[in-house]
Amino acid sequence: MNQDQRPNTQSVLKTGRQRDRLEELHPGYSDSVSRTITAEDVAAFARLSGDYNALHVDDEFAARTEFEQRVVHGFLHASLLSTLVGMKIPGHGALYLSQSFDFTKPVFIGDTVEARGVVEKVDRATRTLTVETEIINQHGDRVLKGTAKVKVLRIKAEDAVMSDRLNAQFSGDLLKNRTALITGASRGIGRATATVLCQHGAKVYVNYHKSEHAAASLVRELEQRGGSAVKIKADVTQAAEVSRMIEDIGSEDSIDILINNAGPKIRSGSFESFNWDDMSCAHEQIVGSVFHVTQAALPALKACKGQIVNVLSTAALGRTAYSWAPYVSAKAALLALSKNLAQELGPKGVRVNMVSPSMAETDLTTEIPDRIRQMMVSRTPLRRLATPEDVAGAVLLLVSPYANFITGENLLVAGGEVMV
Repeated sequence: MNQDQRPNTQSVLKTGRQRDRLEELHPGYSDSVSRTITAEDVAAFARLSGDYNALHVDDEFAARTEFEQRVVHGFLHASLLSTLVGMKIPGHGALYLSQSFDFTKPVFIGDTVEARGVVEKVDRATRTLTVETEIINQHGDRVLKGTAKVKVLRIKAEDAVMSDRLNAQFSGDLLKNRTALITGASRGIGRATATVLCQHGAKVYVNYHKSEHAAASLVRELEQRGGSAVKIKADVTQAAEVSRMIEDIGSEDSIDILINNAGPKIRSGSFESFNWDDMSCAHEQIVGSVFHVTQAALPALKACKGQIVNVLSTAALGRTAYSWAPYVSAKAALLALSKNLAQELGPKGVRVNMVSPSMAETDLTTEIPDRIRQMMVSRTPLRRLATPEDVAGAVLLLVSPYANFITGENLLVAGGEVMV
């Protein structure tokens, strides 16, 4: 791989501060990447693909063909299109949807090939690009021609004000000597909540299921700023894993604060498009996870008269988001469960509250079209979407001493989009 094909690490790290890449792309936008194909490349591709066709790997066999030399695997030089899309058009955050192509001439070892792409169409509603692609050899001959469909993933921009706050050393003591468990804490609302609670003195257990790297990076960030945090793995839909997680925490700390935040990505569709498995899966992921974690943590919460905050959604309130049947029905069930818990646990000194954000800029909402986002902004008095930090601030209020006489409350974090 050529030097200019390697990822720009600084660019990746700064992605959160850059403009939306889609805004920079337009019909006619073009870019290219090139490489020289070596015998080592051919041997490595044969090992990777399992394609040991003698035309590609055997000099003596290839010499007896019309080409008189080894021919490079077609998909080896075609793979340069992946470099073009992943690093140039659109670059980091690209999701390949499809690629059609025709091989027009063979490529040989020692050839230098250049993959070129030209944006033909930009669909901003679906965030997809149509890119005309071709590969040219050192003689100017076209060896491949095709068309790619690429999605430009939405990458949440880092809030500059919150970033400045987080770069400061943690010094708050509002939650000093308290321990919080936050489920789904490696990203989005969970990550912001972990940061805010840690900033105000709590020791935070960062629960994750698959995103270990994200959880580990969060823990490092919190510790570097003077906070105390521990990553802890568990699939919160599995009772056995939850039990092990609570036992592991209990061997070191008592849980004072439980934030039930973990949840699935939202699936959109008509009622007829869903089956019961879709409905039951959403309930297991949303209600089931809260049930398992809360039940396992309850002895510790009762012992210290702790707090529970369940993260809901305004999509499950009022008329509800009608195209999200599995999600909103499960969140509505969680609302009822939360109120029930507040009544049952109140006499034991445990407060149970909820936060219901409107649409927030998180990984769970990356698939929502821009037109829906713009509609949400237009009907929100504060004229923007919620951020994870907005929700984290509401959670902080509910677990702080300032909310000692609040339980069973559903705090709307909606910028006025929903009022009750």
